[in-house]
Amino acid sequence: MKIKVRENKYTGKLIVFEGLDGSGQTTQAGMLKEWFNTNEQPAYYTKEPTEGPIGAFLRLALAKRLITAHNGKKEPLDNYTMALAFAADRMDHLNNEIEPKLKEGFHVIMDRYYLSSFSYQALTVDLKWLMTINDFALQPDITIFLDVPPAICKKRMEAQRWHVELYEDLDKLKIVYENYKKNIHQLKVRGELIKQVDGHQPVKTIHKDIISTIRSFLTTENKKINKALNKQQEIFIRRPEPLTEKEIAATFMG
Repeated sequence: MKIKVRENKYTGKLIVFEGLDGSGQTTQAGMLKEWFNTNEQPAYYTKEPTEGPIGAFLRLALAKRLITAHNGKKEPLDNYTMALAFAADRMDHLNNEIEPKLKEGFHVIMDRYYLSSFSYQALTVDLKWLMTINDFALQPDITIFLDVPPAICKKRMEAQRWHVELYEDLDKLKIVYENYKKNIHQLKVRGELIKQVDGHQPVKTIHKDIISTIRSFLTTENKKINKALNKQQEIFIRRPEPLTEKEIAATFMG
């Protein structure tokens, strides 16, 4: 699996929650944001599809309220158009919301991202093509996958919703679940940090597991930053000729 996504070079971290519909990723993403704020770290929650114009279009399509007329016959939006709309919504989201927040130093907590597209839309669309249209996305610093069996997710959705969305049939959910597993493995191989958390536990227990995962991640990231700073300072000390003002600033600001 080859994806040309960009590495996050900003101060803030991009944290993504993934899972089947009904896995609880929205609840846990919101709880993580509150945890960051309680610990005086700026955090920003957002989701896909977005609240923007393309996201509104997608939400209507997912709720089966958007149809097309072909030869006098009413049909759902075709799958490739849906995939392109998701990719377009994602790029609009990155450019106008996510990257500005990351640059300001906020940890951006995402409720779904391109792993959702690879797992859900691959039901009907070629996976390689899906990857291609997401080539310019930003790679998450860490992805948390809430692992909940499809049958449990289906029961949760039936208890919470009055309608069934496009991908919520149990047979489809089972395939999506297997797609998630395969894609997670492949993304890990290419170097992405993805942690799987048992989502079939009490909400507070899941939250504790996630906090433990995030603490470990942030500790590792801080060590990397300190190591890089120490290396730069060592070069500064050993260098025989004087540094320019720009070089000195870069050394101490990382």
